Amino acid sequence: MKPWYWLWIGISITSVSYADQFQIPFYQDAEKLFWENVYPNGGWTLYCGERFENTSNVVIDEIYAKEWAMQHLQCESLEQCRSQNAKFSRIESDLHNMYPALPVVAKARADYPFGPIAGEFRDFFECNFEYDARDRIAEPRSTAQGNIARAILYMHVEYDLPLENEMLVRMLDWNRADPPSKDEIRRNDLIEKLQGTRNPFIDNPAQAETLLAKKKTEPPQTVEVF
Repeated sequence: MKPWYWLWIGISITSVSYADQFQIPFYQDAEKLFWENVYPNGGWTLYCGERFENTSNVVIDEIYAKEWAMQHLQCESLEQCRSQNAKFSRIESDLHNMYPALPVVAKARADYPFGPIAGEFRDFFECNFEYDARDRIAEPRSTAQGNIARAILYMHVEYDLPLENEMLVRMLDWNRADPPSKDEIRRNDLIEKLQGTRNPFIDNPAQAETLLAKKKTEPPQTVEVF
């Protein structure tokens, strides 16, 4: 797979029932809500399924990497994006895009896009998570792929963020293969109470199929990122 140097700007499908979140203005507020309200009693990390009881050994990983959003919004730094771009603040603070992860796994994932990797080169003991630093790609376990797909599709639609054609097709495949679990649905309910918005692809995964059908009828536009 080619590096994430060129992105295709995806279509924007705005649903009246699912607007951008405006209730959490800053990342620090979202971080506090994430641990205290979404995972008050601990939980399981997304990439490894590792149980955690407190926040001492886990971090937040943003599925649609904030670096991708920064590049799309043409910010020169994280500080500039936070201080000068209100849309970025909403993007960065959206709880639907946040999942708990082991620090070493989140560091290895970095801002790599997700996709298949040939072979089974695991650096994290029993954790089924692979990454290729040369090709800049990460492959999560199959039971995490649906969560990842629906988070990325949500960010793509709700904030009009770019998504490459190849990645869109892959996310649709993962969305079909790994439907929402009871825990993912419960999480969606909790986040709605905290920020006032839902992820529509958790409520109705089949709704995602309209993204590709619509995109085929519109000419793509490119934007360079680094």
